[in-house]
Amino acid sequence: MKVFKLFLLLIIASCSLLVQKIDEPLIKEDKTLKRKDVSLNYCPLDKKYDYLLVGTSQSSQEDYLSFAKGRKDLDFIDHFALWTMLQLSTRPDQSSPTSRLQVLFNDKGKSYYFDFFSEESQDQYPYFYGIQWILKKFNKPQTLEYYARIIENSLGDRLKIGKDLANFLSKSKDAIKENKELAPYFFRGSEILSENESVPILSYTQIVKEFRRVEKLQKIVINTSLTKFVTESGQTGSCNYDFNLYNNSIFLIDKVIPVANLFGLAYKNSAFMSSSSQKLDSMTSLKGFPLFKGESKIRSSAVCMIENKDHKLWTFSNQSRDPGQHLFHLIRYGLPRSQTAPEVNRLIMHSRHLFLSDPTRLIIESSRSKKAQIENLLKLNLPIYNSDRLGNIWAYNMNAESSRFIIDERNPGAFVCE
Repeated sequence: MKVFKLFLLLIIASCSLLVQKIDEPLIKEDKTLKRKDVSLNYCPLDKKYDYLLVGTSQSSQEDYLSFAKGRKDLDFIDHFALWTMLQLSTRPDQSSPTSRLQVLFNDKGKSYYFDFFSEESQDQYPYFYGIQWILKKFNKPQTLEYYARIIENSLGDRLKIGKDLANFLSKSKDAIKENKELAPYFFRGSEILSENESVPILSYTQIVKEFRRVEKLQKIVINTSLTKFVTESGQTGSCNYDFNLYNNSIFLIDKVIPVANLFGLAYKNSAFMSSSSQKLDSMTSLKGFPLFKGESKIRSSAVCMIENKDHKLWTFSNQSRDPGQHLFHLIRYGLPRSQTAPEVNRLIMHSRHLFLSDPTRLIIESSRSKKAQIENLLKLNLPIYNSDRLGNIWAYNMNAESSRFIIDERNPGAFVCE
């Protein structure tokens, strides 16, 4: 036992040293952070917009924007409910009534964090429960049925399949084909649906009716707290991961890469950004609907809020065996000091690295790394592997001049603004 503990301490010490050797040059390397953007991953800064939408389906966002401009009677919380419910059509694999729902929410100058999931699996619908809970919290009298009817009357038959859903369907086509309930929805003849084809029509009123049937059986965990961090230079923020663990080289590594659907909407001076996710052990229809049934007890996306009187910065990290590790590194690089969308974007585009265990090793994005950095890493007594891309980080940045969603060019994503 003593030998094992000594071995563990040596690993932690070497990893801590490695974090310093990687991070310090990147923080000091001004050229990296000041270089010209090679990709514009947010709406242009030369205009002011009433609406900002972000998600994985460009056409769905354009359809929703066209609808929203004609409905001046809807306020921000109405748009939250509608855009969140509409994800059932755009991402039925990760935005299903059975999915976990995480939300960063800002209305009337105040920010909130909400996380809804269930420890159980039978007839648990945290996604719908979360939307309804937020509506009640902000004293909205409208019901889920009200928003379901709006979607069915105005949007339900106009939506197209985005790149992320198309990728999921392509990878899962054999399992979907074997399911007699799902196959008729997602196959046209012998071919799985592809990008820009129409999504299956979903009866929103009927799926809400199903939620009402089991509403009294809901055992949903509601988390509204985040853990504060303080950088060495005194900047503060709050995250749903405890970065003290990372400071001590304790990494929270999954065996698999959790997937999530990221989306958000900003309307005038209010905004929300969300992540929904679920574990799919099999391709199963939810009660015969064109929705995938899963379990919401799954690794959450990593979330951080960095806010002061004049500036708000939110980040969501997923698509990684340790999504919190990427945000931890960004904070070390200076994320809390980033005030504008271009500054945040450059950090998101920056090369990433990831510590993994069993065995201990380092994964790096060598194509985005400086030659000197790679040469220094090769001198360390630790196995190093290359990855074309690591993780997925989206952000929302708001200051006195503008607010913008910022997506990660490593993975499919889209934004619209007007």
